[in-house]
Amino acid sequence: MGIFKTEDCPICGTPTGAMSKSSAKYNGLYVCQDCAKKLSANKISLIRLKKYPLEELQKIVNAETEKKEEHEAEVEAFSATKEIGKFILFDDVNKKFAIPKTSLTGKIRDMKIFDYSSIVEYELLEDGNSIEKGGVGRAIVGGALFGGVGAVVGATTGHKHKATCSKLQIKITLNDISMPVVYVNFIEAETKKNGALYKMIYPMAQEALSVLSIITKSQEQGNTANTEGVSEADEILKFKKLLDAGIITQEEFDLKKKQLLGI
Repeated sequence: MGIFKTEDCPICGTPTGAMSKSSAKYNGLYVCQDCAKKLSANKISLIRLKKYPLEELQKIVNAETEKKEEHEAEVEAFSATKEIGKFILFDDVNKKFAIPKTSLTGKIRDMKIFDYSSIVEYELLEDGNSIEKGGVGRAIVGGALFGGVGAVVGATTGHKHKATCSKLQIKITLNDISMPVVYVNFIEAETKKNGALYKMIYPMAQEALSVLSIITKSQEQGNTANTEGVSEADEILKFKKLLDAGIITQEEFDLKKKQLLGI
């Protein structure tokens, strides 16, 4: 009957039976699978758990639990206003984009979510070759397409054209040291370029590039507006100090304020 015996996980205190325990032990008790996964994710060796104080292991597990809850809340709040297949989703209300993880049936299981403001640059790659790229401070540049899907010229003339494509992806560089790059994979197996699948998916990748271009351009315009707003406020504050010091008159201050605000 020992196989059905349960004992509390020494880290989280959850009752753990044969089906929910891991192979790792701490102080002679089996650690539950959930705690084992969270510790492994933080590169904690499960065969050397006894080296770590219990408080440290509990802190790591609790932090991972909070991170998971925050992620689930973020996924719940994400509402796609634009979907490009199941490759990349955009939430233009909350200014976020998501790269979904799908099951074999195409159902979204999870997603990685990022802020629009984190985008630094983006690049369309075909079998490792750069087709087009753009980003903050620059427009999309690269090859030009004939007839939507066909021969690519410009940035890609330096390599030999192939009749097939094994990998088509967008590389997005983020302003995040912990995760500086993410990929949106459109094609991951050898596909004929004159086939229906390639002709259907390639325009999706182009559309995603266009949306990313719009996002970065909008971010730049917003940053410019914010910089101008701060500059105007600083100027008004400077003249207010001059007014308070009696160096300029109220009339002069009011006139300068109207000029700065464009009234």
